[in-house]
Amino acid sequence: MPLTDVKVKTAKVPSTKNQIKLSDGGGLQLWVNKNGKYWRLAYRFAGKQKVLALGVYPQVSLKSARLKRDKAKSLLDDNIDPAQQKKANKQAAIEETQKKKLEDEGEKNTLEVVARHWFELHRSGWAPSHAIKTIGRLERHLFPAIGSTPIAKLQKHQVAKALEKISSRGTLDIAQRIAQLTRNILVYAMDTGLIDSIPMGSTKNILPAGRKQKPMPSLTAPKDIGKLLRAIDGYRGTFTVCCALKLLPYLAVRAGEFRRAEWGEFDFKKKTWTIPAAHRKLKLQAQQDDRNVHQVPLCRQSISILKGLYEFTGSGVHVFPSSRGDARPMSENTINTALHAMGYKGLMVGHGWRSSFSTMMNQQGFNPDAIERQLAHTENNAVRAAYNRADYMEKRIKMMQCWADYLDKLKAEI
Repeated sequence: MPLTDVKVKTAKVPSTKNQIKLSDGGGLQLWVNKNGKYWRLAYRFAGKQKVLALGVYPQVSLKSARLKRDKAKSLLDDNIDPAQQKKANKQAAIEETQKKKLEDEGEKNTLEVVARHWFELHRSGWAPSHAIKTIGRLERHLFPAIGSTPIAKLQKHQVAKALEKISSRGTLDIAQRIAQLTRNILVYAMDTGLIDSIPMGSTKNILPAGRKQKPMPSLTAPKDIGKLLRAIDGYRGTFTVCCALKLLPYLAVRAGEFRRAEWGEFDFKKKTWTIPAAHRKLKLQAQQDDRNVHQVPLCRQSISILKGLYEFTGSGVHVFPSSRGDARPMSENTINTALHAMGYKGLMVGHGWRSSFSTMMNQQGFNPDAIERQLAHTENNAVRAAYNRADYMEKRIKMMQCWADYLDKLKAEI
C-alpha cells in the first residue's frame, strides 16, 4: 500500500528494532531509524541489486521523493544507472563551481595586478633608480590603457592599440620600452600558468622605425683634442668646475662616477682612486658586493689638480659639491654645459673622454685588455675578470701616465 503524508510523518522505530523500511511502491522506500528518516530507491541494474539515496525527510517530502523515483526509473528505461548518473552530476557541479571560481580569479588577475607581481619579483635585482623608472612608466603609460583588462582575456589588438597610442604622442622610445616591459610581463604570466600564449605580436609592424642612436659626441683627432684642452685652460668658471674640466680627461671614467667622487675614496700615497660599487653603473646585488669596486690609477697631473682642489672642498664629503652645498654632488649637466659654453655643443661631452682615450690608446698600441679594464667594462668570464684586476694594474698605471703626458703634449702644440 502506498505511503501517505501522515504515515510518513508519524512513522517511528519500534523499541524492538533498530530500523524499519516502509514501502511506497515502485522501489521507493522510507528507512526509519533513531537518527532520522531517509528516502531510498531499491532497483536492479545489470543484474545487480542496488540502492539509491534520494534525500532525508522532511527536507525531501513524499511528493518530492516520488518525483525523484520517477526520474530514476526513466534513466533505467534508457539503460542508465541512476547512481552513476547522480555521481556524474555531482562531479559536473563541482567542476562548474571550480570553473566559476577560476573565472572570478581571472577577473581579478588584471594586467596591472600581474604586472605588479612581476615588478615586485624583480625589483630586488635592480638599482633603485631603475625600479622607480620602470614602475613609473607602467603607471603612466600601460596601466591607464589596458591595466584593468583581465590578463586571460587580453587580445593582441588591445596591446597593439596601447603601444600605437603611446607612439602617436611622439614618445617612440617610451613606446619601445613599454613594449619590452609588456612582453616580459606576459612571459611571466605564461610561465606562471595564467595564460597559455602571449597575446602580443612583433612590434615592427606596430611602431615606426626608430632613428639609430647617435654615438656619444667625442673628439679623437689630436689637433681637436689639443684645441679643446687649451679652451678648458682658458675657461672662466668657478674654481671647482674648472678643476673638474681639467681633471676628467686624465681619468677616462664615467661622468656619473666622476661627479659623485668623494674625498674618502682617494689615496694620494698609493696614487689611486677607489670607486665604490654603489657609485658605479651596476645592478643592486653588484652594488652590495665589495668585489665590484673599481680602482683608477692617478697620474701626477691628476694628483696635482686634486691637491689644489682639496684646499677648497676638502672639508666636505664631495670632491665636486653642488653649487647649493655639499649635501649632494654637482649636477650631471655642469660639465656639458661648460663644454657647450666653449663652443663644443654636439662635438664633445664629458663622457666622450672615454671614447677619446679608448680610440687613441688603441691606436698607439697599448694592451687592449688593460684599456678595457681601465674603462671598467664588464668581463663576463669570472676567472678572466679576476686576472684582469690582479695583472693589469701595473700596466694601467704606466698607460694612464702616458695618456696624461700625451694630452699635455697635444695641449702645448699650437
